[in-house]
Amino acid sequence: MRGHRDLRLLVAITLICAVGALLTPLGAARVIFAAPLALIVPGYAIAAAAFGSRLPPWPERLPLTLGVSLAFLALASLVLNYTPGGIHGLPWALLLVAVVLLCCRTAARRRGRTRSKPPALPRPKLRPATAILSACALAMVAAALILAQATFHSDHVSGYTQLWIAPSRPTDASTRIGVTSEQQRTRAYRLVVEAEGQSKPLAYSFELQPGETHLVRIGPDRIGSPVAVDAKLYLRGRPTTVYRRVSTLPRGHRS
Repeated sequence: MRGHRDLRLLVAITLICAVGALLTPLGAARVIFAAPLALIVPGYAIAAAAFGSRLPPWPERLPLTLGVSLAFLALASLVLNYTPGGIHGLPWALLLVAVVLLCCRTAARRRGRTRSKPPALPRPKLRPATAILSACALAMVAAALILAQATFHSDHVSGYTQLWIAPSRPTDASTRIGVTSEQQRTRAYRLVVEAEGQSKPLAYSFELQPGETHLVRIGPDRIGSPVAVDAKLYLRGRPTTVYRRVSTLPRGHRS
Protein backbone atom coordinates (compact mmCIF):
# COMPACT_ATOMS: atom_id res chain seq x y z
CA MET A 1 0.00 0.00 0.00
CA ARG A 2 2.87 2.35 -0.78
CA GLY A 3 1.78 5.77 -1.92
CA HIS A 4 -1.65 5.45 -0.30
CA ARG A 5 -1.41 7.44 2.90
CA ASP A 6 -5.08 7.14 3.79
CA LEU A 7 -4.99 3.35 3.55
CA ARG A 8 -1.83 3.07 5.65
CA LEU A 9 -3.33 5.39 8.24
CA LEU A 10 -6.56 3.38 8.23
CA VAL A 11 -4.71 0.11 8.89
CA ALA A 12 -2.74 1.70 11.74
CA ILE A 13 -5.92 3.10 13.33
CA THR A 14 -7.62 -0.28 12.98
CA LEU A 15 -4.85 -2.15 14.76
CA ILE A 16 -4.58 0.43 17.54
CA CYS A 17 -8.32 0.51 18.14
CA ALA A 18 -8.64 -3.28 18.04
CA VAL A 19 -5.90 -3.77 20.61
CA GLY A 20 -7.21 -0.94 22.78
CA ALA A 21 -10.79 -2.24 22.71
CA LEU A 22 -9.66 -5.73 23.74
CA LEU A 23 -7.14 -4.77 26.43
CA THR A 24 -8.74 -1.71 28.04
CA PRO A 25 -10.35 -2.86 31.31
CA LEU A 26 -12.71 0.10 31.78
CA GLY A 27 -15.96 0.06 29.82
CA ALA A 28 -16.11 3.83 29.31
CA ALA A 29 -12.51 3.98 28.07
CA ARG A 30 -13.06 0.97 25.83
CA VAL A 31 -15.74 2.91 23.93
CA ILE A 32 -13.10 5.40 22.79
CA PHE A 33 -11.41 2.59 20.84
CA ALA A 34 -14.52 0.60 19.92
CA ALA A 35 -16.53 3.50 18.44
CA PRO A 36 -14.17 4.36 15.53
CA LEU A 37 -13.41 0.66 15.04
CA ALA A 38 -17.10 -0.10 14.52
CA LEU A 39 -18.53 3.11 13.02
CA ILE A 40 -15.76 4.55 10.83
CA VAL A 41 -13.05 2.07 9.94
CA PRO A 42 -15.04 -0.67 8.14
CA GLY A 43 -17.16 1.79 6.15
CA TYR A 44 -14.16 3.72 4.83
CA ALA A 45 -12.28 0.52 3.95
CA ILE A 46 -15.24 -1.00 2.08
CA ALA A 47 -15.95 2.27 0.25
CA ALA A 48 -12.28 2.59 -0.73
CA ALA A 49 -12.29 -0.94 -2.13
CA ALA A 50 -15.56 -0.35 -4.02
CA PHE A 51 -14.75 3.07 -5.52
CA GLY A 52 -10.98 2.71 -5.96
CA SER A 53 -9.53 6.07 -6.92
CA ARG A 54 -12.99 7.54 -7.58
CA LEU A 55 -13.95 8.13 -3.97
CA PRO A 56 -16.51 10.92 -3.56
CA PRO A 57 -15.43 14.19 -1.90
CA TRP A 58 -15.27 14.38 1.87
CA PRO A 59 -18.71 16.00 2.44
CA GLU A 60 -20.26 12.96 0.73
CA ARG A 61 -17.67 10.46 1.96
CA LEU A 62 -18.43 10.98 5.65
CA PRO A 63 -22.11 9.90 5.60
CA LEU A 64 -21.20 7.13 3.14
CA THR A 65 -18.61 5.83 5.61
CA LEU A 66 -21.08 5.83 8.49
CA GLY A 67 -23.86 4.18 6.47
CA VAL A 68 -21.63 1.42 5.11
CA SER A 69 -20.25 0.79 8.61
CA LEU A 70 -23.73 0.36 10.07
CA ALA A 71 -24.74 -1.97 7.24
CA PHE A 72 -21.57 -4.01 7.74
CA LEU A 73 -22.20 -4.31 11.49
CA ALA A 74 -25.72 -5.57 10.88
CA LEU A 75 -24.59 -8.23 8.40
CA ALA A 76 -21.52 -9.19 10.44
CA SER A 77 -23.65 -9.76 13.54
CA LEU A 78 -25.71 -12.31 11.61
CA VAL A 79 -22.56 -14.14 10.53
CA LEU A 80 -20.98 -14.13 14.00
CA ASN A 81 -24.22 -15.35 15.56
CA TYR A 82 -23.72 -18.74 13.85
CA THR A 83 -20.01 -19.10 14.59
CA PRO A 84 -18.59 -20.97 17.61
CA GLY A 85 -17.21 -17.75 19.13
CA GLY A 86 -20.53 -15.92 18.91
CA ILE A 87 -20.98 -12.15 19.10
CA HIS A 88 -18.17 -11.27 21.49
CA GLY A 89 -15.25 -8.86 21.63
CA LEU A 90 -12.49 -11.05 20.20
CA PRO A 91 -14.44 -12.41 17.18
CA TRP A 92 -15.65 -8.88 16.43
CA ALA A 93 -12.13 -7.45 16.52
CA LEU A 94 -10.68 -10.24 14.39
CA LEU A 95 -13.44 -9.90 11.79
CA LEU A 96 -13.09 -6.11 11.59
CA VAL A 97 -9.30 -6.28 11.24
CA ALA A 98 -9.54 -8.98 8.56
CA VAL A 99 -12.14 -7.03 6.55
CA VAL A 100 -10.18 -3.78 6.78
CA LEU A 101 -6.90 -5.40 5.69
CA LEU A 102 -8.60 -7.17 2.78
CA CYS A 103 -10.45 -4.04 1.63
CA CYS A 104 -7.35 -1.83 1.93
CA ARG A 105 -5.34 -4.31 -0.12
CA THR A 106 -8.09 -4.41 -2.75
CA ALA A 107 -8.31 -0.60 -2.83
CA ALA A 108 -4.53 -0.26 -3.26
CA ARG A 109 -4.57 -2.67 -6.20
CA ARG A 110 -7.45 -0.88 -7.88
CA ARG A 111 -5.78 2.49 -7.47
CA GLY A 112 -2.55 1.08 -8.84
CA ARG A 113 -4.23 -0.28 -11.95
CA THR A 114 -5.96 3.02 -12.71
CA ARG A 115 -2.71 4.95 -12.15
CA SER A 116 -4.63 7.77 -10.65
CA LYS A 117 -3.44 10.00 -7.87
CA PRO A 118 -4.65 8.57 -4.55
CA PRO A 119 -7.06 10.72 -2.64
CA ALA A 120 -5.18 13.02 -0.31
CA LEU A 121 -6.04 13.37 3.30
CA PRO A 122 -8.21 16.41 4.05
CA ARG A 123 -6.49 19.55 5.25
CA PRO A 124 -9.31 21.74 6.46
CA LYS A 125 -8.62 25.34 7.40
CA LEU A 126 -10.69 25.87 10.49
CA ARG A 127 -11.65 29.23 11.82
CA PRO A 128 -11.43 29.73 15.61
CA ALA A 129 -15.21 29.58 16.02
CA THR A 130 -15.41 26.40 13.94
CA ALA A 131 -12.60 24.79 15.92
CA ILE A 132 -14.33 25.61 19.22
CA LEU A 133 -17.66 24.21 18.02
CA SER A 134 -15.95 21.07 16.69
CA ALA A 135 -14.18 20.50 20.01
CA CYS A 136 -17.47 20.94 21.88
CA ALA A 137 -19.19 18.47 19.55
CA LEU A 138 -16.47 15.87 20.07
CA ALA A 139 -16.66 16.38 23.83
CA MET A 140 -20.43 15.89 23.77
CA VAL A 141 -20.07 12.68 21.72
CA ALA A 142 -17.45 11.34 24.12
CA ALA A 143 -19.63 12.21 27.11
CA ALA A 144 -22.65 10.52 25.51
CA LEU A 145 -20.65 7.34 24.86
CA ILE A 146 -19.32 7.29 28.42
CA LEU A 147 -22.78 7.87 29.90
CA ALA A 148 -24.19 5.10 27.72
CA GLN A 149 -21.80 2.67 29.38
CA ALA A 150 -22.39 3.90 32.93
CA THR A 151 -24.75 2.17 35.34
CA PHE A 152 -26.89 4.28 37.64
CA HIS A 153 -28.82 3.01 40.64
CA SER A 154 -32.23 4.22 41.65
CA ASP A 155 -34.16 3.53 44.83
CA HIS A 156 -37.47 3.76 42.99
CA VAL A 157 -36.74 1.19 40.25
CA SER A 158 -37.65 -2.48 40.62
CA GLY A 159 -35.08 -4.94 39.28
CA TYR A 160 -35.67 -8.39 37.87
CA THR A 161 -33.92 -11.72 37.45
CA GLN A 162 -33.79 -13.90 34.34
CA LEU A 163 -33.71 -17.70 34.46
CA TRP A 164 -33.22 -19.51 31.17
CA ILE A 165 -32.40 -23.01 29.95
CA ALA A 166 -30.90 -24.18 26.65
CA PRO A 167 -31.37 -27.87 25.80
CA SER A 168 -28.63 -30.06 24.41
CA ARG A 169 -27.59 -29.68 20.77
CA PRO A 170 -26.09 -32.14 18.29
CA THR A 171 -22.69 -30.51 18.76
CA ASP A 172 -23.03 -30.04 22.53
CA ALA A 173 -24.74 -32.68 24.66
CA SER A 174 -24.73 -30.56 27.81
CA THR A 175 -27.77 -28.66 29.08
CA ARG A 176 -27.09 -25.01 29.96
CA ILE A 177 -28.96 -23.14 32.66
CA GLY A 178 -28.32 -19.45 33.21
CA VAL A 179 -29.31 -16.90 35.85
CA THR A 180 -28.90 -13.19 35.06
CA SER A 181 -29.46 -10.56 37.75
CA GLU A 182 -30.74 -7.12 36.81
CA GLN A 183 -31.49 -6.23 40.41
CA GLN A 184 -30.42 -2.96 41.98
CA ARG A 185 -28.13 -4.65 44.51
CA THR A 186 -26.31 -7.91 45.12
CA ARG A 187 -28.73 -10.81 45.57
CA ALA A 188 -28.21 -14.36 46.81
CA TYR A 189 -29.83 -17.26 44.97
CA ARG A 190 -30.24 -21.01 45.22
CA LEU A 191 -30.74 -23.01 42.03
CA VAL A 192 -32.20 -26.52 42.19
CA VAL A 193 -32.06 -28.70 39.06
CA GLU A 194 -34.07 -31.89 38.79
CA ALA A 195 -33.49 -34.36 35.95
CA GLU A 196 -35.78 -37.21 34.98
CA GLY A 197 -34.56 -40.47 36.44
CA GLN A 198 -32.31 -38.83 39.06
CA SER A 199 -33.24 -39.46 42.69
CA LYS A 200 -31.31 -36.48 44.07
CA PRO A 201 -31.57 -32.96 42.61
CA LEU A 202 -28.52 -30.79 41.95
CA ALA A 203 -28.31 -27.63 44.08
CA TYR A 204 -26.19 -24.51 43.52
CA SER A 205 -25.89 -21.48 45.81
CA PHE A 206 -24.36 -18.23 44.56
CA GLU A 207 -24.53 -14.44 44.69
CA LEU A 208 -24.86 -12.11 41.71
CA GLN A 209 -24.13 -8.43 41.40
CA PRO A 210 -26.27 -6.26 39.06
CA GLY A 211 -25.61 -7.31 35.47
CA GLU A 212 -23.83 -10.58 36.32
CA THR A 213 -24.75 -14.02 34.94
CA HIS A 214 -24.22 -17.41 36.55
CA LEU A 215 -24.06 -20.29 34.07
CA VAL A 216 -24.46 -23.96 34.96
CA ARG A 217 -23.58 -26.71 32.50
CA ILE A 218 -24.97 -30.17 33.11
CA GLY A 219 -23.27 -32.74 30.91
CA PRO A 220 -24.40 -36.25 30.01
CA ASP A 221 -22.13 -37.61 32.75
CA ARG A 222 -24.38 -35.91 35.35
CA ILE A 223 -27.81 -36.75 33.95
CA GLY A 224 -27.11 -39.50 31.41
CA SER A 225 -28.89 -39.39 28.06
CA PRO A 226 -30.99 -36.32 27.20
CA VAL A 227 -33.99 -36.25 29.55
CA ALA A 228 -36.51 -33.75 30.86
CA VAL A 229 -34.84 -31.12 33.06
CA ASP A 230 -36.62 -28.84 35.53
CA ALA A 231 -34.84 -25.88 37.15
CA LYS A 232 -36.18 -23.87 40.09
CA LEU A 233 -34.67 -20.66 41.39
CA TYR A 234 -35.08 -19.50 44.98
CA LEU A 235 -34.11 -16.31 46.76
CA ARG A 236 -31.90 -17.18 49.67
CA GLY A 237 -34.19 -15.28 52.04
CA ARG A 238 -37.22 -17.30 50.82
CA PRO A 239 -36.06 -20.92 50.67
CA THR A 240 -39.57 -22.40 50.27
CA THR A 241 -40.97 -20.06 47.60
CA VAL A 242 -40.10 -20.69 43.94
CA TYR A 243 -38.96 -17.38 42.44
CA ARG A 244 -38.36 -18.54 38.84
CA ARG A 245 -38.84 -21.85 37.06
CA VAL A 246 -37.94 -23.24 33.64
CA SER A 247 -37.99 -26.72 32.14
CA THR A 248 -37.11 -28.52 28.94
CA LEU A 249 -37.92 -31.81 27.30
CA PRO A 250 -35.49 -34.06 25.42
CA ARG A 251 -35.12 -33.47 21.69
CA GLY A 252 -37.65 -35.41 19.68
CA HIS A 253 -40.18 -35.67 22.55
CA ARG A 254 -43.82 -35.66 21.53
CA SER A 255 -46.52 -34.89 24.09
